[in-house]
Amino acid sequence: MRALKAAARTLFDAADDDAVVVNELSCTEPGCPPIETVVALLRAGSEPRQVKVHKPVGEVTEDDLRVAIQKGHEHRHPSG
Repeated sequence: MRALKAAARTLFDAADDDAVVVNELSCTEPGCPPIETVVALLRAGSEPRQVKVHKPVGEVTEDDLRVAIQKGHEHRHPSG
């Protein structure tokens, strides 16, 4: 997970005081894979930026993360 966080810091162009969080989550929504990895950039004064990759965290590569960020796979669930 440390390598994935380091890659995310680079790909998000994170500053030293920005936080990068990586979580593996279960998804129970229809059509959602059972496990997804969510990577978030938390920057003071800004909305969090999150992307998801439909794989367990141990299988996510730097290329997977790069593609998710480039395609803007923002992680948002409908509010209800």
